[in-house]
Parts: sequence; C-alpha cells; structure tokens
Amino acid sequence: MEQFPRPRRPLPDAHVHAEAEVREFLDPWHPRASVETGHPERVLVDPERVLDNITLALHRFDVDVDAPPAFEPDTVTVDELAVMLDDLDRAAALVARLVNIAVQLMTARYPEPLVRFPLPDTYDLRAVDRLAIGDRAHDLARDILNQRLAADADLHPDELVEQLRPLSPGEQVHLLVALCRMYRHKLLALKHHTGTY
Repeated sequence: MEQFPRPRRPLPDAHVHAEAEVREFLDPWHPRASVETGHPERVLVDPERVLDNITLALHRFDVDVDAPPAFEPDTVTVDELAVMLDDLDRAAALVARLVNIAVQLMTARYPEPLVRFPLPDTYDLRAVDRLAIGDRAHDLARDILNQRLAADADLHPDELVEQLRPLSPGEQVHLLVALCRMYRHKLLALKHHTGTY
C-alpha cells in the first residue's frame, strides 16, 4: 500500500514570512544581506553582500544623482550597518569600498583633472544639506575622500583603520552618510562643469 505524507499544517504568516526571508538570504542572486533568526533574535549578515549592495547603489547614483543614496534602508538596513560597524575592520571596508567605487565611477565618466580636484578645507557639507554631523566625522570624511582623489590606486581598508578608530559607531555612521553626500555634491559639480546635468 502506497503511503502519502501527511498534509502539512499551514504555518502562521510570520513563519511563512521568515522562511521566505531565509530563502532570499541563501539565494546568491538575491540582494537580501541579512536575516533575523532564533530566540532571542539574532541578525545574520553577509558582509560581502552588504558591500555589493552599496556598490550597486553607487552605480545608480552615478546615473541619477537624485536616486536614493547608498545608506538608505532599502539598500542597507540599520541592523546590517550596526553589525558591520561593530567590527572596526568592516567599518574600514565600508569606507574603502565607498570611496574607491565613487572615484572609479567619476574617473570613468569625467576628465581626470576635474575628478582629482580636492574638496577645499572651506567645504562644509552641513551648510548645504543641513545634516547634524559633528566636526570630527565631517572633516575625516572630507579628508578620506580627498586622500582617495589624490591616490593613483584604491585605498585598502587597512590604511583606514587607525583613522576610524577614534570614532564612535554613531560617528562612523555619520561619516558614511557624509561620504555619500559628498560624492553626490562632487558629481553635481562635475555634471555642471561638463554640461552633462
């Protein structure tokens, strides 16, 4: 006599939703970079996918300066960012990825002398975007972007660890947001200067 498996009882919506999230997280082609699991709840994060999602956001930004920046919740969640920043090496990896991709995209599209021109010491993002960012995070973001603009090669995360070490996790978030906004301002200046906006 052939036996049939018992019909499975339907799972509550929350369980179905959680199973879908896990499937997305395990799918190498899906952008989901984290999933909550267990009791008490833990957040599992795929750091490389977080970096890839930021890279894709920067590419979108390159084409459309009005696109959401790289640290919007649809690209990187607060939980993902918190996990990444708990490890200082990952904070450095985030910063390095952001500035390296930004400069690569700009040099591929615009004249190199214009791209390499540094943000002046008088440049203050807060005067334009009205962001509540402290001097330390703001000035370090400008210095790191200028450091990459002046370099012929990509910055390695190890080069940034000591610079980032004095910052609190909150300041690191502010620095990342500032870098993203500074990239947008630099893009706008390049587009206006070359008549491509």
